[in-house]
Amino acid sequence: MNRKVSKIKMEVAFMRLALLGDLHYSSMSHGTEEMRAARVRAYEHMLKVFLKEDADYHISIGDLTHEGTALELQSMFSMLAKSERKFIHVLGNHDTYSLPKHEISTLTGQERYRAIDTPDVRLIFLDTTQEMNREDWGGELDEEQLTWIKGQLADSHEKQVLVFGHHPVFDTTARSTLDKLYIRPQDELRGVFNSLPGGGIYFCGHNHMNSIVKQEEWHYVQTAACLDVPAYRVIEVHEGEVVITHQRMLDADLMNDIQSFCHDTPGFGPVANAVGEESDLILSVRITSAAQ
Repeated sequence: MNRKVSKIKMEVAFMRLALLGDLHYSSMSHGTEEMRAARVRAYEHMLKVFLKEDADYHISIGDLTHEGTALELQSMFSMLAKSERKFIHVLGNHDTYSLPKHEISTLTGQERYRAIDTPDVRLIFLDTTQEMNREDWGGELDEEQLTWIKGQLADSHEKQVLVFGHHPVFDTTARSTLDKLYIRPQDELRGVFNSLPGGGIYFCGHNHMNSIVKQEEWHYVQTAACLDVPAYRVIEVHEGEVVITHQRMLDADLMNDIQSFCHDTPGFGPVANAVGEESDLILSVRITSAAQ
């Protein structure tokens, strides 16, 4: 296994991605001056480290913001604009609490779902959120998107397929059978995925715990919230192979700053054992397409 990963890392990747878990950037209107100062330092530190990673795309898996207000979104994208990185914002339920989705798209300049095609890789980004529904933070997919993703998968041919959505598929990664912690209807998206003979990888967040699970020909990769586990994933796509690693942001001052405000953030509850096991952090998987 180690020999295999080392060999792959010597090759040139078709694509390199950096993936950030739930960030939950809050305007902290309720907080003290000290808490707000700690929040600024923590988020600036995490974004700086994340954006320093060399990648073709830098991706937020959702809940980039905590309340989804115009102020929070503007603050985040202002910080992101300081970098020339290609940034993709997958909508999370917290991102959609305060504004209609068309207003979010206007403010951020990002489509709510889309695909990026290269000769070797197809990236599919979903919107699994409801609109302005604070009472139900579970996921769902509208019929328009379901029809669209079926076409995207059917037309993927021999390309590596990576799908990104905020909510987990039911009964896959950790905590994904709990109420409001998966996409409804329960088995619909899994059935769509399994229609692709060569399989693929689905990346999600929402459940604030690292977890990697294989079912049928698909791998499901869930990433913990940054306030629980300050870290990000790096995804390298090679010929027929995807290598995923986990990069921790190990900094004592950062951890102290996070602890000073995250427990007092309404609506954010730390998750025990969020980092998971070693098998939830790294993955090297051969994906065989239908055309091979």
